[in-house]
Amino acid sequence: MTDLVKWCLKIAYGYGRLTGVINFEIDLKTGQTQFTRRATFISASTHLLIFGLLVYHTLRRNVVTVMWRYSNSLHEHVFLVIAGFRIVCVFLALVSRWSQRRTFMRLFNSFWRMYQRNPAIIQYCRRSIVSKFFCTTIAETPQVLITLALMRNQLSIAVALRIWAVFSLTAILNVIISQYFVAAACVRGRYVLLNKDLQAIVSESQSLIPNAGGVYVTKCCCLADRLDSLAKSQSDLQELVENLSTAYQGEVVCLVITYYLNMLGTAYMMFSFSKYGSLAKNLPILVPLCAIARFFIYIFDCWLNAFNVFYLLDAHEKMVGLLDRRTLFQPGLDKRLEMAFESFALNLARNPLKLHSYGLFEYGRASSFAVSNSLLTHSLLLIQYDVQNYKTLG
Repeated sequence: MTDLVKWCLKIAYGYGRLTGVINFEIDLKTGQTQFTRRATFISASTHLLIFGLLVYHTLRRNVVTVMWRYSNSLHEHVFLVIAGFRIVCVFLALVSRWSQRRTFMRLFNSFWRMYQRNPAIIQYCRRSIVSKFFCTTIAETPQVLITLALMRNQLSIAVALRIWAVFSLTAILNVIISQYFVAAACVRGRYVLLNKDLQAIVSESQSLIPNAGGVYVTKCCCLADRLDSLAKSQSDLQELVENLSTAYQGEVVCLVITYYLNMLGTAYMMFSFSKYGSLAKNLPILVPLCAIARFFIYIFDCWLNAFNVFYLLDAHEKMVGLLDRRTLFQPGLDKRLEMAFESFALNLARNPLKLHSYGLFEYGRASSFAVSNSLLTHSLLLIQYDVQNYKTLG
């Protein structure tokens, strides 16, 4: 499984270089990052080509007409708005990536050092990483098949290039969210290791029988030293999480908007297939089948992304819970060990782990529920508007 994880990460790195999201070079053997003219030229050229083709694609209205010749005007308006927001979000995400290139290099170096010191973290996040890799790969397939089915009679080199530019937007978004996913998973793996160490310290402290003997004092000092070291590791890890959250906050906002609109558009497309028989009849059977498959794959992908963050927050809360067990220790605990526990607990209380983006929202189950509720509400409103105005819009 570890070799499979490394294989997935190497492919993800190559995909990142190909899309220009990773605009610096990484030595996969040593983990060293560096600026190079080649990496800068490849990334810049790729982004200029993608957006140049998209501008040309927008000006060529006949392509849009072909894709929506069986739809009413509401379909066209909805999906043009979604496409427009996707372009803007990808552009802003890439602006953030270029303006913070040194920041992302430092982030990678920090995660590489964390892995070098604690290679065991991979075994606690490998399933998540492999699942995310294959989910992202499979999610691309229905979109490709839908586009090829719609444009099968219009394919040419120029059209193929424009389709590639549109798919590149999705690829860029997938690379960014995959990078954030892997980073959060690795932090969670590190938290698991810290919690195991803390569990051992708490268990040993509970088994201590207070007395004035030298062995007891030595044991308490040893446990206090281990706890202080663990507290320092947790503080450094939380600082790394905060740096990660700050670096990705602009991109995460863009990703949330894109995911939200994509889910809204896919739900509306499925409703359209079920309501408008003429729309489904005039399309190859492959299109509605792929749309349904893409909808469920998209839900699973969102589930992976959300619970990856939830599990990270849960790991932090578990650490807080383990420290709360200090109240069960026998009276008369060594003062130094007691102060080490109190200091660690106080530091976690003063600095709770929070992932946020520009103060707009904080990641967690409550915010995810609110977004899901909003998505359901707006989907129903869009469907209701379609039902009430189909004759005037058709």
